Amino acid sequence: MREDKNVWGMIHRMADIGPHRLIADTQECVIIRMENETGEGDMILYRVFEGVYLMYNDFHMEYCESEFQAAESLLAIDYCREGSIQMECVSGVYCVKKPGNVCVDSRVHHKGLMRFPTNHYHGITIGFERALAEKSLREQVSGIPVELKALRNKFCGNDLPFLIREDENLRRLFTDLYQVPEKVRQGYFRAKVLELLVYLSAVEIEDMETEKTYFYRDQIEKVNAIQKLITENLNENYTIEALAERFDISQTALKKCFRNVYGKPIHAYLKQYRMERAAELLKREREMNIGDIAFLVGYESGGKFAAAFKASMGMTPMEYRRQPY
Repeated sequence: MREDKNVWGMIHRMADIGPHRLIADTQECVIIRMENETGEGDMILYRVFEGVYLMYNDFHMEYCESEFQAAESLLAIDYCREGSIQMECVSGVYCVKKPGNVCVDSRVHHKGLMRFPTNHYHGITIGFERALAEKSLREQVSGIPVELKALRNKFCGNDLPFLIREDENLRRLFTDLYQVPEKVRQGYFRAKVLELLVYLSAVEIEDMETEKTYFYRDQIEKVNAIQKLITENLNENYTIEALAERFDISQTALKKCFRNVYGKPIHAYLKQYRMERAAELLKREREMNIGDIAFLVGYESGGKFAAAFKASMGMTPMEYRRQPY
C-alpha cells in the first residue's frame, strides 16, 4: 500500500480504520466501502490532477462515522443528487444538505457522525489540496489562473460550509459527470474541474440563491422524531399544528427544518412514503389483497388509493403487481 502523505495516501490509510474497507485500488481509482449494522456506502475516488480528486458517493445506510478532518489547505465542493445528509459542524449546530444543493466546504468540521435521514445519499465531491493542486494546475493548465486560497476565503472564510440552494450552471456541471464515456473519462473530468473553478471564481456570492445551512440539534432531533412517528403510524392523519404542539416546535421551524432534512414538505414526503411502502408490499406480499395494502398505508378507500398510486407510479396497483421483477 502506498505511503503518500497527501489526501490520496490518507484515503488508503483510512481504508484500514474501523468500518472502512478497500474494495479496489487501481492506477485510475480507489473504491472504499463503509459498513455498519444499518447498511453500506461506497466512495469511488479518482485523481484528476495531482492534488485534485473527484469522488462519487453512494450510501444506503442510516449513518456513518467520518474520520476525516482537514488541515487549513483543503477545499471541497459537494453536490447532493439524491437523499439528504446532516452533520454537526459546530457544537449543537447541524449542516443539512438536500437534493440540488452544492456545498463549498473547508472540511475543518468534518469529523464525527453523519446521518442520512432518508437512509440513502448519492452525490459527488470534488476536492482540492491547495499547494499540490495549484502547482499541478499551473504546470498543466497555465492559461487558467486559479487561486484556491481566494476561493476558500470567498465561500468559507469562517470555516463553515457555504450552501447553495439551486444554481442551474452548477447542477448541469455535476449531472454531466454521471454520463461520462469511459474512454474519455480523465480528460472529461479535467474539463469539468476547470469549468467549476472558473465559474466559482467569477460568480458573485450575492447573486447566488443560498440555503439556510444550519439547524440546532433540538430541531433536528424533533424533526427526526416526527418523521418516525408519521411513518410508523400511516393510518393517522397528523396536522402540522398538532405535530408542532406535540413536539414543542414552532410550525414555521417544523416546516422549514423538515423540508431541508427530508427534501420535501411533510405532507408531500408522507404521500411519497406511502406510495413507496405500497409498491414494496405489492411486490413482496403477492398474496395480500390490494384493499388490505391500501389500509396498511393509510387509505380507507381502495379507489382513492388506486388513483393516488397511479398518479404517483404511472400504473394501477394491479398493473404494478403484474410487472416482472
